[in-house]
Amino acid sequence: MPYAIINKIRMHYEVSGEGAPLLLINGLSAPAANFAPQVRAFAPHFKVVTFDNRGVGESDLPPEAVYATAQMADDAAALLRHLKIARAHVLGTSMGGTIAQELALRHPRLVRSLVLACTWTEGDARFLQTLEAWVALAYRVPVEERYRHVLYPWIFSPEFLGQKEAVEQVFQRTMAYPHQTKAEAIERQARGIVAWNGTRTKRVRGIRVPTLVLVGRDDILTPPAFSKALAKAIGRRARLGVLPGGHGFFVEQADLFNRTVLRFLEAVRSK
Repeated sequence: MPYAIINKIRMHYEVSGEGAPLLLINGLSAPAANFAPQVRAFAPHFKVVTFDNRGVGESDLPPEAVYATAQMADDAAALLRHLKIARAHVLGTSMGGTIAQELALRHPRLVRSLVLACTWTEGDARFLQTLEAWVALAYRVPVEERYRHVLYPWIFSPEFLGQKEAVEQVFQRTMAYPHQTKAEAIERQARGIVAWNGTRTKRVRGIRVPTLVLVGRDDILTPPAFSKALAKAIGRRARLGVLPGGHGFFVEQADLFNRTVLRFLEAVRSK
């Protein structure tokens, strides 16, 4: 497994495929392995880089009480530099989308384009309260219950939840990860989200690269209104797409999501 010392921590990463670099940034508590369907679809066309954010998967769990979004964006930038990647397309889902925004703002020369999926700049009170509940329950319930009874009702659409076999496949794939995320990492990443929330709405106007903002039609965690506001704040360089599914629509509708992203990236690459 490849590792690098990034900002004084050991970070796990993977590189697949060849071509123009594409960096994938995951959401709260999620390891790089979550992007397996995306890597399979994108690697024939791009050099795909995935990694475990600090605290997650096989990356180190540093002791800081808050994993700031800016710090995690700096981690991503340092990884690109470690890999000698001068510029990359960047795709971020959920919290990964906030990291991607921050990466584009703090390290603009490293970013060729952005795909911001099921993400936001300013979450509402229900969103913030949900994060608080997840943090509290992460310390109180077993990992299996964390997914089945805490996360899945928020992440997946009612239609997908009704597909018991598909949900079970996702659950079994998740439980197969050898390094389940600890409650401390969930809390520290969530504290970073709360601190970042609402502070970049005006700043995202400074994003100067082509941006695709995607959201699930039935997302109740970061609803379409969040993505519409994000695309509007970025301005003319952004376009909005609403696809079927919930917050985890890139899992529920992986083929459609992947095709949509590839069309966007090919259009950007052809310019």
